[in-house]
Amino acid sequence: MYIQAKHPFSRPDSGQTSGPPSQPPPVRQGGSHGRVRHGNGASGMSQEEQEASTHTYEEAEAVKRCTTYTSADRMYPGGACGRGALCSFIRPHLSYLAAGIAVLLSLVAVGFAPLTFINKERDQDDMRKLLTTLDNRQRSLVASLEQRLHKISKTLLYCPTGYTIFREICYKAFNTRQTFSGAAAACGEGGGTLAMPRDSGTNGFLISLYKSVSENDDFWIGLHDQREEGSFEWVDGSALGTYSSWRYGQPDDSGGREDCVSYSTHWKDNWNDLPCDRRIRFICQAFPGRPVP
Repeated sequence: MYIQAKHPFSRPDSGQTSGPPSQPPPVRQGGSHGRVRHGNGASGMSQEEQEASTHTYEEAEAVKRCTTYTSADRMYPGGACGRGALCSFIRPHLSYLAAGIAVLLSLVAVGFAPLTFINKERDQDDMRKLLTTLDNRQRSLVASLEQRLHKISKTLLYCPTGYTIFREICYKAFNTRQTFSGAAAACGEGGGTLAMPRDSGTNGFLISLYKSVSENDDFWIGLHDQREEGSFEWVDGSALGTYSSWRYGQPDDSGGREDCVSYSTHWKDNWNDLPCDRRIRFICQAFPGRPVP
């Protein structure tokens, strides 16, 4: 069945008035191509023109899709077409991207280099601190062992009967009276000498020692100036030195015959020169010995 297509307007010379455009002619679909035929000599398009028009329409629709994208395609302008364009842009610039990545990695490596150096310095500093700590502990251990050995060695030393050890020297205050020379001889019999308090510590110890024997008597010590007046020396021949414990106004060599020295209980336990032939108590000292096996 063919349908004649009517012109929307009649010719002016046909005597027909113009009216509204008529409805487009119905399209008859036949076969697999759905061709449209216009009948009765009406002006229509050939099949080639219709196919060209279809291609043009499809291209226009494709352009429209490329320029219009939904929310799902927002990551790529133009949707699928935009993604293709993005890939087309990236491919020729891959070398630039690779170069940029290489530069970035080199900068990162340069940035980490100081950190590696700092960590190495910290490790070395920690090692030095550890070695210092170990060295200090070793020294402390050696000192502790030396002190213990020193205490053990003291227990292996012995003093003569009745003597008391102080700073590795044995002392004894005798409750018998002797002249200075007699006291020195008595001390020599025990392998010692008259006591020689060369420092304040020993001097204080000897005061407490003789007070345990008598608090009201003087005690000879090993100091004198018998060889030269005013030049005091110890019984071992050594000079007096810088330490002394003279009572106020002493030594005075009263009567020109006071050449030996004693503790004076009447003068607050200070030293006093006396005549060497006076008989008073005395203090001896001796070096400790070792026990006989």
